[in-house]
Amino acid sequence: MTTKKKGAIFLLAFLFISLGGFFLHDSDPFSQNLLHTLERPSKNHILGTDHLGRDFAARLAQGALNSIYLSALCVFGSVVIGMLFGSLAACGKEKTEKCLLVLTDIVMAFPGIILAIVLSALTSGGPNAVIIALIFTGWPHYFRMVRSLLKGILVSPYVEAAKLAGFPLPILLVKYVFPKLIPTLGVMATLAWGKAVLEISSLGFLGIGVAPPEPELGAMISEGIAYMRTDSRVVFLPGGVICLFVFALLLLGNENTDKTGGPQL
Repeated sequence: MTTKKKGAIFLLAFLFISLGGFFLHDSDPFSQNLLHTLERPSKNHILGTDHLGRDFAARLAQGALNSIYLSALCVFGSVVIGMLFGSLAACGKEKTEKCLLVLTDIVMAFPGIILAIVLSALTSGGPNAVIIALIFTGWPHYFRMVRSLLKGILVSPYVEAAKLAGFPLPILLVKYVFPKLIPTLGVMATLAWGKAVLEISSLGFLGIGVAPPEPELGAMISEGIAYMRTDSRVVFLPGGVICLFVFALLLLGNENTDKTGGPQL
């Protein structure tokens, strides 16, 4: 079995946990029942209940979906901003490129998790602070890659021929240049998606990001630590879901890295 197939299997398993939870049962992830706390898996609750009597499978499914949604927004925002600034640096004037390079060096000096903590302290918190912080610190990686590749592609013979044929620069970029960047961007985004899930879960563990009672995988681990000796399920299940998703993305990313000729992680 190839690495790509293994990654696809793990990713499908994660999607089954997150999406299938809504179709396999109709339990409310927010409904509490203090008479049935920390129950073992049963017919009514396939993964048992948590310390407040809430259905653990429903909360695990909702928490996984929240992780997918927030991490995907972070990666998408970083890719878009990185592509825009990278294109501007490669196609613009030398002074513009130097300013963007200095800005990139400044931004890369900020750790995303620390910035998210600071933004949460200065604002009302919530997932918006996490998304802004991770996008702000994530786009320079795509900027550097796009700028480097564009500089090589723009001087290639077929692009020079398109310029001589009178193609405007925007059409030239969209039709001939950006398609060449998609495979490499896809690899970077796949690997960054897993990193974003880990960062969001780490912040959730610290109580930053998704606000209770909305479930989030990192926050679920934090809530379950106090009951770990009584029932380790409340810690290991959300932690296992995080590992499953990140491992699947790493397998898929490394498989695509082989095809694009980049270094494996």
